[in-house]
Amino acid sequence: MFKKHSFMRPVILVVFGLLFGVGMVAGFGGIAKLNIAFGQSDNVTLGGPTPVIPQSATLESINTSFKAVAKAIQPTVVSIKIKTEAPKKSAKNNNNGDNGNNPFKFFFHNSPNGNGDENDEENPFQMPDQQGPSEGLGSGVIVTSDGYILTNNHVVENAAKKGGIIIKLTNKHEYEAHVIGTDPTTDLAVVKIDATGLPVAALGNSDDVSVGEWVLAVGNPLGLESTVTTGIVSSLGRQINIFDESRTKNAAGTSIANFIQTDAAINPGNSGGGLFNAKGQVIGINAAIATRTGMFAGYGFAIPINLAKIVATDIIKTGHVNRGYIGVTIKPIDQTESEALGLGVPRGVRIESIVKGSAGESAGLHEGDIILSVDGQETNESNQLQGLIALHHAGDNVSLKIWRDGKEIDKNIKLRPRNEDLSLNEGAVSGEANADIREPAPMKDKVTLDNVGVSVRNLTSSEKEKYDTKGGVFITNVVPGSEAYDRGWGLIGKVISRVHGKDIRNVDDFEKVMNESKGSSVGSTVIDEKGDKRFIAIKIPKD
Repeated sequence: MFKKHSFMRPVILVVFGLLFGVGMVAGFGGIAKLNIAFGQSDNVTLGGPTPVIPQSATLESINTSFKAVAKAIQPTVVSIKIKTEAPKKSAKNNNNGDNGNNPFKFFFHNSPNGNGDENDEENPFQMPDQQGPSEGLGSGVIVTSDGYILTNNHVVENAAKKGGIIIKLTNKHEYEAHVIGTDPTTDLAVVKIDATGLPVAALGNSDDVSVGEWVLAVGNPLGLESTVTTGIVSSLGRQINIFDESRTKNAAGTSIANFIQTDAAINPGNSGGGLFNAKGQVIGINAAIATRTGMFAGYGFAIPINLAKIVATDIIKTGHVNRGYIGVTIKPIDQTESEALGLGVPRGVRIESIVKGSAGESAGLHEGDIILSVDGQETNESNQLQGLIALHHAGDNVSLKIWRDGKEIDKNIKLRPRNEDLSLNEGAVSGEANADIREPAPMKDKVTLDNVGVSVRNLTSSEKEKYDTKGGVFITNVVPGSEAYDRGWGLIGKVISRVHGKDIRNVDDFEKVMNESKGSSVGSTVIDEKGDKRFIAIKIPKD
């Protein structure tokens, strides 16, 4: 015979759990603002006031609170319809270098038949080969009442210049948008529509996010507009392989992957949407999912909003990101290495190499130094260091704690841009003359030329040394059957150092020379993996 208290015990535990959950969602945040001058008098304010959500410790009020949060945040997330002009790459030629098998996928919903049908047989993560325009669906978060919208770079990067981005609000109003700026390094972008009085999302503090707290994901998965799902934060500081692998190791110019992981259900089309806390504040911008099927498999990943605020503010003010870099190549420390170095337990990240002329070199960093912390915050993984430095701008000072020769030392470093130009040299900032005229920083990191079927990116310092060249571009993808493929770019040579009699320093030079040479055959100098130079002629179509 069962005792009464045995029957009531699980009921009491359930009620206690619900009351504890309510305690986690109690409290209100203020207006999330980011006022960064960068030497200018005008400030940019992102985000709106935190919605007023009723809080109480009853099951009914918990339900009421979730409904109130959903109602408040849905209008701040928009649907983004993208039309592209260029044919998409096949899964066999994607930029991730994984032959389409990488379980960590961007989740922009691409429709090969151009109608956004979620029943397309093709995996929505893998952009299939196409001959004509295509359409895709993504999401975005409204960050100012006058039409600035934060989304993912991979959502808008291939949009047609005219009529390629259509924003749809929850009230069904549609607007044509234009790109203000993008940041492939963090997979973020800002677009603008001509509107006023828009509902604005409240921006939270991703540094305060904890594993286990309730979150809501809002977006447009599989064409299902304004969808809200809920779950918890399941991990923080995740580093996942979703970027071009050639850009993931060098902290002087790396992709920044320091994600919030959640089990809130998100699917293709959620890209660029918001991950909200129980107060109705954005704590992340949804960017990827872990899947081998192309659909939700339990884990999603969001870019922390503190990083996104820095990126968005820079883009709105200047059209690009003024990010600071130390200029080092790094790797985490394992147990054996920590013992050999006298660290005791694995901690910090090791400097493998230092970029010449970088902030790290000027501050006296050495190869083999272990970076233990940045401004007092521990850095035990490479992406932790990258994420902390990414919150700063060129010209900012940071304090590093270094382990060298068995003891801790402090280093203060003034960050520099990845490719320092005259406007950011110490002489130029102070108004002094500077005869050391440096190469201008490239405006782009990579470029795709669909007319010849090739994608290239800038060379890293180590690659310049490896291929014994002062400049050039690295071939990241060649489309089978294209002019570039038939002539041998990417097959015979890996680096293009010269085109049409002109030295190529970066992707800006490459794109300019190629565009100026449309309709003609040009010679090019390519360097293979052995460092040998080859001459290859290629015909550039007029259009």
